[in-house]
Amino acid sequence: MQQQFEVFVGEAPDVLAVHWGWPIALGAVLMTLGIYAIWHARAATTLSVRILGGLLLFSAVSVLVFAFSFAGFWTEFFIHVLWAALILIVGLMLITRPSIGAVAITMLLAIYFLISGIMGVSFALSAHVDNLWLYLFEGAVSIVIGTMLWAGRPFSSMWAIGTLVGIDLVLRGSAILFLGLTLRAIST
Repeated sequence: MQQQFEVFVGEAPDVLAVHWGWPIALGAVLMTLGIYAIWHARAATTLSVRILGGLLLFSAVSVLVFAFSFAGFWTEFFIHVLWAALILIVGLMLITRPSIGAVAITMLLAIYFLISGIMGVSFALSAHVDNLWLYLFEGAVSIVIGTMLWAGRPFSSMWAIGTLVGIDLVLRGSAILFLGLTLRAIST
């Protein structure tokens, strides 16, 4: 990954290096939004769940439009119409009742972290690799996060998604910001 980045930065066109201010501004905005999302995790959770519901509504309409392209194939038509109805119901539920959707999504996240942690620890113990402690630490942290989310539900569901979205925004914003700073160093 580091080599690909060095090739990208080393071979960046001059026109890209001239516009280094835009990535810096975008990175700063994303980092600010991430800090705000962490600070107001409940509102960020509600907003994230509603945005996911809106995307599901758009998907339901797309699947329904796609269903009408099956002229003469009644089985495929009805399967796609039922699929669109299911997506529509889930999307409407996420938009109208974001707290219930947040609980369901948090439970899925908890299960994901638990399984990921168990698999990470089992990989570390079964494979003879260098830096074994790093894999064990990563697995243990995932198990702890999964256990905290599962044990704290339904209360953890109102802050977990917003906090994770905020952390993601801060990390992506910092990566874009550093890309802009690197492009600035190339342009000078």
